[in-house]
Amino acid sequence: MNRAARRAFDQAAGALLAAYEKSGPFPGQEVTPALLADAVRQCFEICRQIDDAEETLPLEEVDELGTHALECLSDLGLWAYQLNLDEERATVEDLALEMADWIIRHGGQIAVLEAVVNALARQANATRDPVMLARLFQQACAVIAQTEPGLAGDTEPARLQPWLMLHFNCAIIATRTLDPARMNAAFDLLETHLPGHCAAFYAEGLRESRKAAYDESVRKIMRDRLAKWTGRH
Repeated sequence: MNRAARRAFDQAAGALLAAYEKSGPFPGQEVTPALLADAVRQCFEICRQIDDAEETLPLEEVDELGTHALECLSDLGLWAYQLNLDEERATVEDLALEMADWIIRHGGQIAVLEAVVNALARQANATRDPVMLARLFQQACAVIAQTEPGLAGDTEPARLQPWLMLHFNCAIIATRTLDPARMNAAFDLLETHLPGHCAAFYAEGLRESRKAAYDESVRKIMRDRLAKWTGRH
């Protein structure tokens, strides 16, 4: 967490704590925003020390640290949602994406997806810059590659949803870059990991691609992919 991110997080955490105290009390609630924020700061301080010392952690320690940080950030994001703090929620979720990048750089696995997926979607929706979209596409692909296998293989609907939305967002971001190579890479991931959802995604994608923002090459890819899964041209 760089200084700017730390300031933004401290401001968000302060607003969360104030709203929590104003809205409370919450009887029986042991995991408060204050405790979660302190845990996040401790995790990122450990990450900073590791990076500054150029240490190589055992993968199980990377996973443990990363999962703890993402769980705390996810819980903070949920508190922000419950307290109607949209800006603070965005700050927390953006930090979760930063944490995911740290886990990936250190070879670990991502076991908590919700906040990461939300950040990817929000940042993509907020930009039309091709360079930014290309970077977000690479981040989405990296998260897919490093998602913990048990989470990726879960078939329970509530636990499957973040994995599904991660692939949908990756494919949507790729489509918005207008780059056929990125689109095909994202669609291949979707077809490999979530084949049961391909036909519906491509049907919606074809409808969306009729907008003026997309050219005929995008529409052709969508038509071909839809035909592959439905047999209809």
